[in-house]
Amino acid sequence: MATVEQPITRSELREELRHYATKKDLAEMETKLVKWMVGVQIGGIAALAAVTTAILTIAKILWG
Repeated sequence: MATVEQPITRSELREELRHYATKKDLAEMETKLVKWMVGVQIGGIAALAAVTTAILTIAKILWG
């Protein structure tokens, strides 16, 4: 037996949509993500530089 769905009212639609992100929310999230990406990249570069320096220092000690 098939059920017939009732159309949604404007107030029900408004209630459902209030949980969705707005353009402002998305813009703020984009800004936060860019800041995190830049920070992670800088941290990665710093870690790579530290490892490279350590390897070169150890190699210099061992092989003069």
